[in-house]
Amino acid sequence: MAEGDGVLGDGTELWLTNGSATLTKLKGLMSVNRPALTLAKVESTDQDSGKTKEYIPGHADVGELAATLKYEPGSATDLLILEHLSSREKRAFKIVTVEEDGTTQDNTGTVFLLGYVPDNAPLGGIRTATLTGQPGAITQAATA
Repeated sequence: MAEGDGVLGDGTELWLTNGSATLTKLKGLMSVNRPALTLAKVESTDQDSGKTKEYIPGHADVGELAATLKYEPGSATDLLILEHLSSREKRAFKIVTVEEDGTTQDNTGTVFLLGYVPDNAPLGGIRTATLTGQPGAITQAATA
């Protein structure tokens, strides 16, 4: 594959920490974003700005984590998510992303879960659930 051709998402993983502080891979992951950092802009215009507004970088905000999973009530993944959500704790998590050359990167940080919403059980369709969370700063490193 030529550089810049894009990467298939196949092989991406999402891991959450259980109540015993063990990172556990979620089964049935269909999609997950890698939350991005956004900077606020703070106006710093003064009398010497030549009638042009000036800005400096402000606080950073890490966007929400959003994932779609196959929904299997009572499965190990379902129970892990429900336990993590009800704990109201910030816990370690990891997203494994696949690079263009097939190597992987671990994106790690902490997250508290905001919601876990199963679909409305479509007739003849696969059941899914949407998971959302608020991470803190995320670091990225090659998978060991």
